[in-house]
Amino acid sequence: MNCPRCKSSNHKKNGKIDGRQRYKCHDCGYNYSVEIKSTASPMSVKRQALQLYLEGLGFRSIGRFLGVSHVSVQKWIKKFGRELEDLKSENEISIVELDEMHTYIGNKKYCWIWIAVDRDGKRFIDCSFGSRGTETGQKLWKKLKGKEIGEVMTDHWRAYAEFVPEKIHTQSKAETYTVEGYNSILRHFLARLRRKSKCYTKSLEMRKYSVLLLMKYRNKELAMFS
Repeated sequence: MNCPRCKSSNHKKNGKIDGRQRYKCHDCGYNYSVEIKSTASPMSVKRQALQLYLEGLGFRSIGRFLGVSHVSVQKWIKKFGRELEDLKSENEISIVELDEMHTYIGNKKYCWIWIAVDRDGKRFIDCSFGSRGTETGQKLWKKLKGKEIGEVMTDHWRAYAEFVPEKIHTQSKAETYTVEGYNSILRHFLARLRRKSKCYTKSLEMRKYSVLLLMKYRNKELAMFS
C-alpha cells in the first residue's frame, strides 16, 4: 500500500494497531495503517469459528453456520494453531498417566498420538505424534523432563518399559482410566478424530494444531475464551 500523503511506495513495517499492519514512509516519514477490507471477517467471527471447531464441528459445517468459506475456516484454525504457546502444567505431578491412540492421515496412513495427563490435576500435560514405536514415546517422555513425577501409569504396551523408569512405573489397564477418558474427549470434540466420520486430516501439521488447540481449550489455557 502506497503512502496516502506522498503516494510513495518506499516504506517499512512499523508495528501493528488493533490487528492492522502499521507502516512508515521512508520519503516523508508519515505513519499509516492498512485499511481492513470490507469483506474481511472480524476477529469475533474467527474466535467463534475456533470455538465451534473445538466443540466438534467440521470446517464445512462451521462455514455453513457462519456464512463463510470452509477454506477460510481452515486457514483461521491453522493460524490459531501456529500461534499457540506450550501447554502449561505443574512441575510436581503425583500421578502421570500415559496412553497412545491411533488415527489416520490422508489415505489411511496410521498416525499415533501419545498422550500424557495429570490424574489429580485433571488436565492434559503434553503429547507427541508418530508411530507406535518407542521413538515416539521417548519424544513425549523428554517433554516431561524437569518435572518431579511420583508415579507413572501405563497399559502393557512394551514400548513404555524402554523409557519409563521402573521404580515409578506401574503397568495396568486398571490404572489408565483418566487418560482413556481424555482420549475419548479428543475423539468426541475433534470431528477429524472420530471413527466412521467424513471428516479426515490430510496433513500431520493440521493434526498437531487441532489436538494441541483442543488440549489448551480443555485445560482452559486459551486466553481468548477466558
